[in-house]
Amino acid sequence: MKKFFIAVTILVTVGCSVSYATGKDEISPKVTAAFQKEFAGVNSVNWTVSENIIKANFLYNNVRTEAYYNQDAELVGTARNVLFNQLPLAVIKEVNDRFGSAPIYEIVEYTCNGETFYSMTAELASKKLKVKASVSGTIWVERKIKK
Repeated sequence: MKKFFIAVTILVTVGCSVSYATGKDEISPKVTAAFQKEFAGVNSVNWTVSENIIKANFLYNNVRTEAYYNQDAELVGTARNVLFNQLPLAVIKEVNDRFGSAPIYEIVEYTCNGETFYSMTAELASKKLKVKASVSGTIWVERKIKK
């Protein structure tokens, strides 16, 4: 499980620190073919390219979604926005037990190597917490932010 979270953290870090490309001429045809096979029917894809990761931003079933590919056109992971009530029941229960009625927002579901976890922000009276959760409901605080 620890390797999974390290891999996803690296994936997100690399994905967030890439240089932007808007032309498809910089995207390998293998990657676009793999993307079209995996996400058939998706239009208006914005591509971001780095040395190791190619990220596709798009709407999938009206949800903002990101797909990460390596240079060999293999799908490395995905990220999508989700609503609180779309979280697994174990996560909802643990968030409610731990944070009560605190607002929870910026919820993103990450999937990498067949495993899924969730990132979200919990806004408490004196601070905001960037929180991660596993599908099983294990929650940990990644970062504290003063208001």
